[in-house]
Amino acid sequence: MFWKIYTVIYLLLIIVGTLFVVPSIGSWNFASWEGVIEGVLLAIGAFAFAYKKEWFNKETWKFIFIGILLVWIADIIFYTTNLQFLNFLKPNAIEHGVGTVLFSIVISIPALIAIYKTGFPKENS
Repeated sequence: MFWKIYTVIYLLLIIVGTLFVVPSIGSWNFASWEGVIEGVLLAIGAFAFAYKKEWFNKETWKFIFIGILLVWIADIIFYTTNLQFLNFLKPNAIEHGVGTVLFSIVISIPALIAIYKTGFPKENS
């Protein structure tokens, strides 16, 4: 039941958030596109897990999980150390601080767990 409630709330947040940033699509950089794609993939993953949908195979979910995890690690490193070689992770449209990034990650953790569980299911012994 948790997964279905979380998924509905998360989907609403992603839809509203995406609609909020779409008007500035002309000025999007890599970070803006990555954020929207990441949010959509997390929402799809949470939905697929909560409602037992098989939209992608396990290998695809593994790839998505590892990719998002690496982006989150890079985001945390960039926003806490301000390393310039990770500057492509900074969106143009809105000034994001470490608090905003960490909040986004925290509310998305269950979705990433859902993707993990879909890509790395427990084997029945």
